[in-house]
Amino acid sequence: MTDDPKNPDFSEKSLSGDPLTGNDDGNGTLVPLTDSSTGTMVPRKPRQGRIRQDPRSHLPTQHLSRSGAVDSVAPVLRVTTSPIPRLENPAHIYLDSLQTPSGARSRMYLLNGMARMCGASDYEHIHWEDMRTPEVRRLLAILRDRGNSPVTRNTYLSTIKATCREAWMMGSMDLEVLEKIRSIDPARHDKELAGTAYALSVLQALIEAARGDGTATAERNALIIAFIALMGLRRQEVTKIHLSDLVFSSKELQVHGKGNKKRTLELPAPLWDDLILYLDNERGYEPGALFCPYWNRRNKPKINDIGLEVSNVNSILNKARIRCEEYLPGGVTPHDLRRSFATELHRRDMSIREIQVLLGHANSSTTETYVRDDTDSYRSKAAKILSDEL
Repeated sequence: MTDDPKNPDFSEKSLSGDPLTGNDDGNGTLVPLTDSSTGTMVPRKPRQGRIRQDPRSHLPTQHLSRSGAVDSVAPVLRVTTSPIPRLENPAHIYLDSLQTPSGARSRMYLLNGMARMCGASDYEHIHWEDMRTPEVRRLLAILRDRGNSPVTRNTYLSTIKATCREAWMMGSMDLEVLEKIRSIDPARHDKELAGTAYALSVLQALIEAARGDGTATAERNALIIAFIALMGLRRQEVTKIHLSDLVFSSKELQVHGKGNKKRTLELPAPLWDDLILYLDNERGYEPGALFCPYWNRRNKPKINDIGLEVSNVNSILNKARIRCEEYLPGGVTPHDLRRSFATELHRRDMSIREIQVLLGHANSSTTETYVRDDTDSYRSKAAKILSDEL
């Protein structure tokens, strides 16, 4: 791309200093980034997310600080002082194409972070079509040196590739450049199983803790936790349930999952009975969201089409956890409940494929990370089988 003298917002940035933290004044004090050509301060917002406080490069310090060496500290991309029109910005078109609000927001945060690495205030003030493989590798190196995990760096990389693909489709990036960027391999890492799976008795204690908190929302809150723990729903899937999604004749639920994918689940008999009691005694059968807020200390919810936010689900779960902290000293997350659901079914001889369908996973490898297996039992089974055969 060439300089456009007719565009007063255009400026070519040649940045000096660490694009994530600013310049070091030699006394350990960080000062804002400056434009080396004009000496003016480059606007940027604070970094988002958690980063390691002692960034270190892979290369020796003496090599990096040798005299006469020219270091490209920040990727050289054009930065504008005014937002680029959104229909001309491949990053915005990419965000607009995502199917879920949570996905679009998380990717927007990543794009904003990368834009600030390059001296822009956010993703709308940078020409993404200027991206080349050296810039991509430099961004990934900065993230690595700052201590970001391989999983996080790979998420940044996939966001870059998707944005560059949009730039190519708009005709502002050559196919050869796109293919080179797409050929960059993701960072390798050992897949460590995150989170915890709890026994069914612990899940029941958590549900009862929510039911016994003495508030008007107790039954609703217990049902929300039960839908996650006993049916494996995601938080957002719970908030999206409407009364029309219930199939009363077969005691089933139509779940609206990620990417607008739908799946049908049958409710366990005790959970269905609790749901009917909640509908009869509190919510009623008015069309709208199944779980709604209780306004002005009322004993019944105010029915609407929006329902609760995901943050409400987090708060409900946290309050229940506090009431039964003896069973959950290490805390619990909504995904821990999904892991518990998957592990309990797997222990009862349900296949990974069956659990995958229930959880709404597109890939069985994702489901495998949810299941916590006792490897000792495998060793015992193998030893017994071989003992019987020998």
